[in-house]
Amino acid sequence: ASYVKGTMDTIDMLAGTGLTYHHVGGGSTEDLASMKAHATSKGVDLIVEPRLSQEDLVSLVKRSRAVVSLARGEPFGLTPIEAQAAGTPALMVDEGGYCHTVEDGVSGMLLPRGDWDAWHEALEKSKQQEMRKSWSEAGRKNIAEMGLRPEDQADALTEIISKLRD
Repeated sequence: ASYVKGTMDTIDMLAGTGLTYHHVGGGSTEDLASMKAHATSKGVDLIVEPRLSQEDLVSLVKRSRAVVSLARGEPFGLTPIEAQAAGTPALMVDEGGYCHTVEDGVSGMLLPRGDWDAWHEALEKSKQQEMRKSWSEAGRKNIAEMGLRPEDQADALTEIISKLRD
């Protein structure tokens, strides 16, 4: 959990912001102990969330200042789509699949790994209601254009199932 999800980088980035990091999805006992120790050493409040129901995840995302990810080698980038659908700013590392699901400065921000000043500026920007609204609208438009709305997925599944019947 800590290396692939970029958890240690996220903790490093949040140091000095006063923000709480909600790590969703748990991890091994060893990873969790390491994450907690690192967060404590950096002065970051860490809350490890269990595997959340869809309703609980959406609630957490909607209440958040931003959804951030510094994951390594993310092949597609579903996390920003979830954030955009909930109307929460998506602040993602400018690597991998995130570059395909976030339009930098339009539906969220793509930021360089290790440039914590840029991340802190983005976190401040994400408090602005006009920015949140603008990114949310652009993100939802992006989701629709990619065919990732729930109704698009239902139609795709219906088509697949109908072909199985033939």
